[in-house]
Amino acid sequence: MKGYQRHREMEVYLTTFDGAQHLRLHGWLKRNDTLIKSETIVDNDDQFGMFMVYITENQLNKLKENNTESSLFMELEVMSTESERWNLFQDKKNKKDKDNMFEKIQDFMFSFQIRDKGDIEKFLIQANETSLALFKQNKDFIIDYIETEELTYGDKVKDLDLMIETFVEEERYEDCAILVKIKKKMKKYYLKKQKTKKL
Repeated sequence: MKGYQRHREMEVYLTTFDGAQHLRLHGWLKRNDTLIKSETIVDNDDQFGMFMVYITENQLNKLKENNTESSLFMELEVMSTESERWNLFQDKKNKKDKDNMFEKIQDFMFSFQIRDKGDIEKFLIQANETSLALFKQNKDFIIDYIETEELTYGDKVKDLDLMIETFVEEERYEDCAILVKIKKKMKKYYLKKQKTKKL
């Protein structure tokens, strides 16, 4: 498999305020075929999460326009060098206790490059673990995930099924049970929503 080639794309850092906004942004990035380099959940008083993406100038302009209407992100930072990336995180770390912030961002990949299938698999593993951790720790996030319109019902089912398949292979049946329960809640929500529209 050939290495990933960036075509006049910028490396952009996006922060979100809460779980609902994080889901809206994730849905927008997915619908607009934006390459997500990495995703991290911080969930502190200042911010909820962060995305590092590769995005074209046209996509970025569209994102900024949509942000005015839909509140997709809290902050946006364009980076072109490793030193800029490091300085951005260094500034954020100085606002908080150093050890505490390190624990929150230690899984963030500063130089993650998608070169081959192995790199993609590594990112998917991280994304699955991040989503599962949120489902376990934050009931409000489950509600936001179920009710958000930024992802279609089909997209949500596909995401959950892929996670379940992965965890079954790892024999993580308790984690699978959590995801199956979310799928059932989601199905009930959409059935109820359809009935309400018919009335």
